[in-house]
Amino acid sequence: MAAPPPPGSLPPPYTAASAAELSPAEQPNPEYERLYHAYADAYGSIDQVRRALDAPVRTLGSTDAWLGPEAREWGGRLDAQRGTLRKAADRILWDIYDRLSSTQRTTPRV
Repeated sequence: MAAPPPPGSLPPPYTAASAAELSPAEQPNPEYERLYHAYADAYGSIDQVRRALDAPVRTLGSTDAWLGPEAREWGGRLDAQRGTLRKAADRILWDIYDRLSSTQRTTPRV
């Protein structure tokens, strides 16, 4: 699963200046703004999550401090967990993206 599109590919939330473009019956949706900023924050830092287990995998693979079948088995599990972590990071982004994509930028003015 690949990461979803970057935040800039979606319309930004309305600002005070751009809200003047709206009809009198509409107002900016605060939920859209909250999700947009959450998505931008998550998108900007998700690589840290994806790479969190890279250093331990490299360390285990580049040293002979621990050799043998147990080391290989543990290393295999560590590498599998790294893959699971990467998939989970992408799933987090997709979940926020999907919610943001289905949220209207405006709501009816009441």
